[in-house]
Amino acid sequence: MKKVIVLGVNATSAKYVPRALRSAGFEPVFLADPEGFAGQAADSLRDCVCFATDIEDREAVLRLLADDPSITEEAFAITGLYDEKFPLIAEIAARHDLHGPEPAAVRLASKAVVAALLPEFSPPTLRFTGADAARLAVDPATLAPAPHGSIVKPAEQAGARGAARLPKGAGPVDLWNAVAATGLSQDATRPWVLQADIHGSLFSLEGYVTDGRTVFIDFSQRGRISWTEVSNLLPAGHRLPPGAEDLCKTAVTTLVERSGLTQGYFHCEFLVDGGRPYLIDANIGRVGGGAIVEQLALVHGLDPADILAHVLTLGLPAAGTSPAPAYRAQGSGTSTLSYYYGIEGGGKVLSVTAPSGGCCLHTQVVPDGGRVDPVGAGDSAWVGMLTGPTSEVAREIGGVVVHTADGPRRPAWVAPS
Repeated sequence: MKKVIVLGVNATSAKYVPRALRSAGFEPVFLADPEGFAGQAADSLRDCVCFATDIEDREAVLRLLADDPSITEEAFAITGLYDEKFPLIAEIAARHDLHGPEPAAVRLASKAVVAALLPEFSPPTLRFTGADAARLAVDPATLAPAPHGSIVKPAEQAGARGAARLPKGAGPVDLWNAVAATGLSQDATRPWVLQADIHGSLFSLEGYVTDGRTVFIDFSQRGRISWTEVSNLLPAGHRLPPGAEDLCKTAVTTLVERSGLTQGYFHCEFLVDGGRPYLIDANIGRVGGGAIVEQLALVHGLDPADILAHVLTLGLPAAGTSPAPAYRAQGSGTSTLSYYYGIEGGGKVLSVTAPSGGCCLHTQVVPDGGRVDPVGAGDSAWVGMLTGPTSEVAREIGGVVVHTADGPRRPAWVAPS
């Protein structure tokens, strides 16, 4: 089998990606450490060739591939399920003569590019670099309208890493202090965005593009504790206010047309305020994170591996696409819920106990002995995920216990609202 290198996979998808790629005729090679995963995800990765590296360290990844040519020798392509890594993946593909994601998907990994292409559906946005912020050349007061203040975040980052809120009336010094506090300020060329802080419910639109044609699968709705996404309801289109569904779909089709994207999945996130949706993350070229692939499988009566085979091959134009899953009509099927739970205050996780004999799927994200950030800090606070029919998840979450160095803890979560 031809090798496909995978840079970027989460705990849920790691359970299925090896089987997905093998069904499509490829042998997966992961730039990941199985010991950083738990349970079925770790077992799945141990069944593959893996090279441990910190994918957040660009230079470390490039050095690994330069020092060990065997990784890329006879490889066909490189891909991943984190769109913010697409620019790095494209760089690796060019250096090592590999196939990679569609160029349009690589460009759309930047929130700055998306906001520039789709200003009518984006929050008011200022684009700048770390150097601009350090020179105090970016004044949040020029961002209008922004009645609730603003949010500063890296243009190419997910999971709320590096995001911070600025109150109304903040100035250039406040913005620089916020950027510096993230620890990501050392790179003066790093692109950032400052966007109006939109208050509203968080929805995402799942779907894909094939031959330039947009296919919508379903809407989902998330619950959050500060910066941490802690729950996801799918399908959730019935919860959208009147007219918002059509506006969300128009935003996606317009972005596809203006960007020239011809194929690939999307997980477009909208904050819906007073009936008006604002696109805050395009997430082009991948399926939604968390446990969304399991929810899609449950709703539509599919195998998660078949979904991921379509996701991964559609995202590699040179690969030839696996058969499209037989998704049901939008909004039909079983109502599913997933809790991406954490713990208040964070800490060291010794183990997790989930209810036995239930019908829900449980994925432990942090391995035994690992540490998690306090819930609210971002998606790095995830301890585990419980996924299944809505009524069953709502019942079984009460039986989840996180055993920590400070004793047993109940998981922290909120329902989508």
